[in-house]
Amino acid sequence: MTIRTYWQIDPAAEPHRLEPSARPISSIATPLRASTLGRFDYYAQIAEAAAQTAFDGVFVAHRPDADESRIIAGALARETRRLEFVAEFPASVGSSVYAAKQATTFQRGTHDRFAWAIAPDADARSRAREGDFVPQDQLGARLDEFLTVARGVHTQRPFTFKGEHFEVENGGFEAPLSRVPFPTVFLQGESEEALDLSALQADVHLFRANPSQPIGRLIEGLDLLAMQADRTVAFGVIQPVLAREDEEEAELDASRANLAPGTLVGSFDTVAARLAELAGIGITHFVLSAEPSVEEAYRIGQHVLPRLRALLAPNRAAA
Repeated sequence: MTIRTYWQIDPAAEPHRLEPSARPISSIATPLRASTLGRFDYYAQIAEAAAQTAFDGVFVAHRPDADESRIIAGALARETRRLEFVAEFPASVGSSVYAAKQATTFQRGTHDRFAWAIAPDADARSRAREGDFVPQDQLGARLDEFLTVARGVHTQRPFTFKGEHFEVENGGFEAPLSRVPFPTVFLQGESEEALDLSALQADVHLFRANPSQPIGRLIEGLDLLAMQADRTVAFGVIQPVLAREDEEEAELDASRANLAPGTLVGSFDTVAARLAELAGIGITHFVLSAEPSVEEAYRIGQHVLPRLRALLAPNRAAA
C-alpha cells in the first residue's frame, strides 16, 4: 500500500517561538543576523525537519489570527525541493478565479507540489470577523461553486458560469498557465452534506482524529457515494500524536501536556501499529502533528515512520 505522510505546521502554535528565534536550519535566513530572525525562520526549521526525515509533505493549517497558510507554503516550497505543500484556507478567500491563478503560479514555481485543503467553516460570529456573511445554509453551495469555477477556468477556455456566489464569463487560462495540473483538493467533514460534496469534488477526504462515527463506516459511505458519481476519493486523517521509546515514558509526558482531542499516545511501536490499522481500513494520507513541532517532527520521522512503512511493506503483507 502506498501512503503519504505530512507534518503539520500550525501558524498559531508555540507563540513563544517568535522573533528573534533560534538559529535557522534553512537557508531562508542564513545571511541574516540572529536579531533579525523571525517566525518564518521557524517555519523553515519545521519544513527542513520534515524533509530530512522523509515525510512526503507539509500541511499548513489555516488559523484566522496567524500567518496566511498559502504565503507560508510559497515561502518554504523553494527551500525544500521535494516536499508537497498542502495549504489549508477557507472558501471565503475571495475570487475563485484568482485563487486558481495563484495555484497555477505556485505549481509552475514548484514543479507541481501544491495542494488545496479547504478549511472547515467557522461559526457565524468568527466568519463575520473575517468579512464572511454567507448564511450557514449556503456554505456548502458556496464551496461547490468555488471549486467548480476554479477547475473550470483551469481546464476550459472559454469558461462561463453563473451561480449564487461566483460568476465568470468567457474566462479560462491560456498557455502556459493552462499546462500545469490543478492542485489536489483535500476536503473535510462528517456531515451528510460534506460527504456528498467530497464525492463530487474531493481528491482526498480528511477525517479528524476523533470523529463522531467510526472512520471505517464513514469511509464506506463516502466510497459508495463516489462510486455513484463515477469518481474515486482517497481518504486521510488529521492525527495528533505523542510517541516515545516506551509506554511508560509516553504516558508520563502525556500527563504533563495539554493534548489535542484524539491524540494518539504510546510507544513508537504502538503508534506505528495504530497508524497501520488505519491504513488497513483505507487511510492513505496521514497528517501528523505534535508540539514542539521541530523536535517532534524529527522524533516521529526518525522512529515512527520507518516502523509504519515496515508494517505496510509489500513483502510483509504477502506473508
